[in-house]
Amino acid sequence: MSTVKFSKDSLANVYLFYGEENYKKRLYRDQLKKLVTAGNDMNYSYFEGNSINFNAVYDSTVTMPFFSDKRLVVVENSGKFKSKAQKGDEAEADSKEDSGDALLLKILEELPSTTCLAFFEETAAKNKKIYKLIKEKGEVVECGADTDGDVISWLSKGFAQAGKKANRGALQLLVDRVGTDYDKLRREYEKILGYIGDNPEVTAEDVLAISSEDVESKIFDMLGAMGKKDVKRVLEKYNDLLVNREHPLYILAMLRIQFRTLLQTAELRNKGYTTQDVARILKKRDFVIRNAEGYLRGGFKMKDVRDILDEISETDRKIKSGDLNEQVGVEMLLVKFST
Repeated sequence: MSTVKFSKDSLANVYLFYGEENYKKRLYRDQLKKLVTAGNDMNYSYFEGNSINFNAVYDSTVTMPFFSDKRLVVVENSGKFKSKAQKGDEAEADSKEDSGDALLLKILEELPSTTCLAFFEETAAKNKKIYKLIKEKGEVVECGADTDGDVISWLSKGFAQAGKKANRGALQLLVDRVGTDYDKLRREYEKILGYIGDNPEVTAEDVLAISSEDVESKIFDMLGAMGKKDVKRVLEKYNDLLVNREHPLYILAMLRIQFRTLLQTAELRNKGYTTQDVARILKKRDFVIRNAEGYLRGGFKMKDVRDILDEISETDRKIKSGDLNEQVGVEMLLVKFST
């Protein structure tokens, strides 16, 4: 896992950590707290949520540290870095946000050198003044999903520290089934360790026995079965999703997303982009693009994909207008393109 290294000599005055990978953000927060406060909570202030009182944040930032060179102020999930489009706010709410932003700008402008201020957010609009000011005065770190290779390396080190050997094939299978979210992977990692007990090696069979597929993996498995015209497996996967309480319209939406991925992958590969380039452009995991390429080689023609996308839109319209039962409608579509 690629991470930022902190040291007292190179500590920034202000940080912004944003992105979907919550595990990384927690890791950075805990490292900063340990480095700056050295266990002295008198030098630590924490604020969380979209109703934060930024006057209190200001007071905390200008407070001198207690028998120390620095104090740490953490602001988490404030929502202040979202664009107006992301918030969906109306004019009155926008006015309040602008007022809050003005106070936040004041905090950043007057931040003393004895305070380290760290923001941890889900998303950040790069055109906002506060984003630009933090980038100018401190450091901005995007906490996005890592590549399969980074995640596999992290898993391999974890199993090695536990005295277990895991070959790359087993680890790739685990990532393919679970994804690259570190929180999910840690849970599966701990389940696998408990399952294998004293066995020195983690095998693909262990991964299959213990790990839980995410919805995206199940949908892609369904696509593979559709390409092979294996209607029995397609319906098995569909029923698995229903048993797990996934709504038929959600399954339909996921199918649309994955078939669009097939279409986009084909178009980008035809333009000369590599698999890794396509994954980066589409913001997908590497294995998703590899699977898409495999399905395009093995079962799906571009006309098939376009026809299926049209059929998905028509099925969605009929369900939402009440002309078709949602569960039956999705099943009929799956059967049609699997036989």
